[in-house]
Amino acid sequence: MKLERLDEGLFYPHYNGYSIVNFSNTILKIFGEKTLHRPFPLPERFLENVRKVVVLVVDSLSYDAFSNTIQDDDVQVFPCSSVFPTTTAAALPSLYSGLTPLEHGFLGYILYLREVGSPVNMIEMAPPGFPKESVLRIHEFRFTTIFQRLKIRSFFLVPRYLLGTGFSRLMSQGAEQIGFSSFGDMIEKMLEILANQETVLVFGYWPSLDSIAHKSGVGRAYFRELKWLYRILKEELIRRLKSDTLFFMVSDHGQISTPPEREVWWDSSSEVMKLLDRPPAGEQRMMYLYTKRKKALVEYLVEKYADFAVFIDARRVTRLFGVGRNHPEFANRIGDVILITKENFSFNYRYTGKEESLAGRHGSLTHQELVVPLVVYRR
Repeated sequence: MKLERLDEGLFYPHYNGYSIVNFSNTILKIFGEKTLHRPFPLPERFLENVRKVVVLVVDSLSYDAFSNTIQDDDVQVFPCSSVFPTTTAAALPSLYSGLTPLEHGFLGYILYLREVGSPVNMIEMAPPGFPKESVLRIHEFRFTTIFQRLKIRSFFLVPRYLLGTGFSRLMSQGAEQIGFSSFGDMIEKMLEILANQETVLVFGYWPSLDSIAHKSGVGRAYFRELKWLYRILKEELIRRLKSDTLFFMVSDHGQISTPPEREVWWDSSSEVMKLLDRPPAGEQRMMYLYTKRKKALVEYLVEKYADFAVFIDARRVTRLFGVGRNHPEFANRIGDVILITKENFSFNYRYTGKEESLAGRHGSLTHQELVVPLVVYRR
């Protein structure tokens, strides 16, 4: 997989065959459904006579981190592109729908929704500082999953604290949502499902690496967790799978360590706000900026922060978000200027005043954030 360069150290996502979008379309192909985009080019030997598919989504695992830590000749590992922005709020909708962000419209953690009239936390489904899922009381998201497209039984396994939340409900439409209490509990539930179904798709989601990296960076604790979870996965699940079962492990995005001395913090009183029409949206490694003074804003940003980020006219880089038919609100959500951080810088906006510094972040387009592993096993 060859990535096209956007800027020094930054790359365009690879939507033409080698992305998580294409991977999800491979699942549609396996079960005989019409694909929405080109499937990921896996060897045919993996895809023949498959009756059961297991997908484990490990949040925040880069291809570099996996390939430098895990050596296993029993599996095949392919580099796979995430989407832009490289964040759970955009990538999981692509994994669960087979669509690009351009198409599904889930474009970041904090997203300005014109139809709501407010920035919205797309994981909590609420404006910053408001009760969780409050937006769902007044707005209906149109979102179709691969589970709804398939004619087979599907299961969606998440930690119990995520079970039934608004975001999980949207992402799992068409599947039976099951909560688990630990990594071992998730594996046991997967094995039980496989034993009791003739043809089935099972998705599991594991968030611990993301949580660890946000708290302590991509360091010793992160790699220890990765080694532990893969060891258990190999011993307790992969080695028990039968020949009619195809196993995948994939991630939504990677992550990098972000030191506090490379953080920029803005709030309602910051100088930049004189050039903005409303608070920025997006991530701490990329932002959507809304302005009627685009030229003046870009000149200001380049003068102050040229070494920290690149600043792009939002109308000229729609291909960052993929191919396909634009979501009706796409242009309104991405704003006028897109800020994409370089190296390990971060830009942060205080929406509520309770925002905290993070030791690890994602959202930008470095290789570590963009390229994830697609691990494949077939007995």
